[in-house]
Amino acid sequence: MSALVVEENDANVCSLVLVVLDQILLNPWYHLSSWFKQDKVSATPFEVAHGRGVWEIASQSPAFNSLFNKAMASDTPFVAKLVVKECSEVFRGLRSLVDVGGGTGTMARAIAEAYPEVKCTVLDLPHVVASSEASDAVQLVVGDMFQYIPPADAVLLK
Repeated sequence: MSALVVEENDANVCSLVLVVLDQILLNPWYHLSSWFKQDKVSATPFEVAHGRGVWEIASQSPAFNSLFNKAMASDTPFVAKLVVKECSEVFRGLRSLVDVGGGTGTMARAIAEAYPEVKCTVLDLPHVVASSEASDAVQLVVGDMFQYIPPADAVLLK
């Protein structure tokens, strides 16, 4: 199992470990008592620690954004193999799929490769889409899932 945290291996979750241990994500834990004592219940421990949300920090810090995107995608090669192999009935008859918060598009590309009849779209925030590679198989759409999700036969939330 330790091979999963060795960066030289193609299949690894090093970036996930690194982002979890990053000071940006650790700081909120040190502010839990302040968060519990606050009058404003809408703020998160992250917002108490940093004065803004995680997506705003990611959009303003290219280094953190890159690490966060890599971390979110680090398990996708494992999951994608299982999904396309074991869940073929889910994709039967689909013409379109939107991967909401699909990050760099790893999962959508795996689905598009395995099921070329499914038109795959990745919906994510501007700073995420800007750091993603365009592809003929997958359309990248800038947006906020809380505001709008493009129409499709299926929506994927991984």
